[in-house]
Amino acid sequence: MNEYTVQTACGAVKGIERKDSVLFQGIRYATAGRFEYPRPVTGWEGVYDATKQAVNCVQYDTFRKEEKDKDNFYYDEFRKGYTFLYEENALTLNIVKPLQGEKCPVLVFIHGGGHETGTVDELPHGDTEEYAKRGIVFVSVGYRLNVFSLYRSKNFGLHDQMTAIRWVYDNISSFGGDPERITIMGQSAGAMSVTDLLYSQALKGIVKGAVMLSGGGMIPKLVRPYTEAEAEGFWSEVRSRAGAEREEQFRALPADKIWEAWYQVSREHNDMHYLQPGIDGSIIADLPQNIRKRGEDLDVPLMIGVTSQDFMPYLIFELAYGWAKRNVREGRQPVYGFFFDRTLPGNKFKAYHAADLWYFFGNMDKCWRPFEKTDYELSAMMADYTANFVRSGDPNGQGLPEWKRISKKHRGFRKFDGVSKGYASPFECRRKLWHTFLRDKGPM
Repeated sequence: MNEYTVQTACGAVKGIERKDSVLFQGIRYATAGRFEYPRPVTGWEGVYDATKQAVNCVQYDTFRKEEKDKDNFYYDEFRKGYTFLYEENALTLNIVKPLQGEKCPVLVFIHGGGHETGTVDELPHGDTEEYAKRGIVFVSVGYRLNVFSLYRSKNFGLHDQMTAIRWVYDNISSFGGDPERITIMGQSAGAMSVTDLLYSQALKGIVKGAVMLSGGGMIPKLVRPYTEAEAEGFWSEVRSRAGAEREEQFRALPADKIWEAWYQVSREHNDMHYLQPGIDGSIIADLPQNIRKRGEDLDVPLMIGVTSQDFMPYLIFELAYGWAKRNVREGRQPVYGFFFDRTLPGNKFKAYHAADLWYFFGNMDKCWRPFEKTDYELSAMMADYTANFVRSGDPNGQGLPEWKRISKKHRGFRKFDGVSKGYASPFECRRKLWHTFLRDKGPM
């Protein structure tokens, strides 16, 4: 293992030199006490060792090891055969920089997992070299999850993400990145987080573009975030279940007791509002619909899309298409829509929710599936489009089929199926997604 050291404003940090890139793992960007907002890391003593595996924030696998992911599709797909490390408030990030180059555009990725699970080093993306090969600095962000993020609508996880992006802005030049060319990207709950961050002005001038996979877009009233007052009954029930009626008692409990009480109560309620960030008066300052009407959300170029076997197929598409139509109607920044419809080899599931991660990040050698030449070619094309978008806010580039922005004349979503080089119309997307909903649902 060849070590590679860079000097940052925080101090020296060493990573692992590879063929086309340098990998830095588990860099702590902030610290936080339980149910406290993050405080950015501004320095450390000596050389920071970023050659070891990252540590992730606590989640299901941390507390229920005896039941760990039995017959769980997503565990088999994205984690099987790999060990992950956990601790409370592990606010860390991974950075993959090109071996050569300065002022490289930067892509910051926020993982999914329903705001409950997920890791900075998940197999598809944690150490990908695909963007470094294309002259992009790639950053994967870890943040607080579940009760430790969502408690009383304080949005600690979103504050973690925002702090991480600001840390990247302040320090990424030391890793060869251009702080003036940062694009944020998220999948599922990560895409929802990107949407939430765009509803805030706090990252204005820092974020130059956004990519949202299966979860981003216009937030409908049906699933609008709750206020702290609306959610207080739920949190009171969680504290009661934990045997700690008073706030100070609850905060002092062991982490597993807090998580278990939240997990049980959240399953009994079966209400999405309690499993997502709430209106906190800060990052989400108001109802998203009101922020949107006032035009106070960030107006940046977008890449946004869905998979054809998404588990909430029609809703997720309408979120994405709704944002595109709004931008066209109001003359805002361009939106490039995509429809991932590749039938993955290996089992009955096709373009399931999160299937596109293997293609956007290219770590296919870590997957059990018998990928074919077509899959690798599709992956290269999707990564090329994304790299171009990170550079300029436009995915088009030499050697790629033209990808038209959504407009009054053109409403099609670029089709990623390994066969077609054309588009799926909104009608075609809806027809396929309704079929998915009624007869061919993907895994939850």
